[in-house]
This record gives sequence, structure tokens and C-alpha cells, in this order.
Amino acid sequence: MSDAIVRATCPSCGDVVLSTSDLGLQLDPVGSRFLFACPSCGRPVSHQVPSGIVHILQAAGVEVVAPVSPPLSEVELAGFLADFERPDCLDQLRRLVSGA
Repeated sequence: MSDAIVRATCPSCGDVVLSTSDLGLQLDPVGSRFLFACPSCGRPVSHQVPSGIVHILQAAGVEVVAPVSPPLSEVELAGFLADFERPDCLDQLRRLVSGA
């Protein structure tokens, strides 16, 4: 089955033409979204999808993708890196890997 053509809007470039394989679908009971990288500028774009359209996108072959976690804040990153400075860092990693 060939990809269906989808028209979408990039906030920077305006209307763009994509195929269903260029899209990802994040499902959420509160508000599903379709995602794509703009073919003109490469910017990641996300649009909310009405619930009735979700089934149409899935039937057309748009893959469901997992939500992307937000990036770490500077405080979270500093805490993560500080853990490597601890004298028992390697022992903790070994315990995690061994499941002990």
C-alpha cells in the first residue's frame, strides 16, 4: 500500500505536503497530536488532532509513537552529573545491573 498524501502547516513555512510515513501520532485521552519534521526547514512540528481524525490517520498507516520526555533542566542535569562524583557510584551501578 502506498503512502497517502497529507497536507499540514509548519508555523515557519506555511502549508507543506507530507506522506503518512512522514507523520507520527501520539495518542492521549486528553488530546492526541500528530508530529512531523517540516520538509522545508526541518523544524519539528506538532498539531493537536480531533478524536475523529485519529482513527482516519491510523487507518491511513500513520504510526503511533511514544511521547518524547521533556529535556532535563540544568538542575536535574547537575544532580545527575554529581552522582558520578560520589565514591560509591560504581557500586550503585553494579547493584542496579545485577538487580540486587
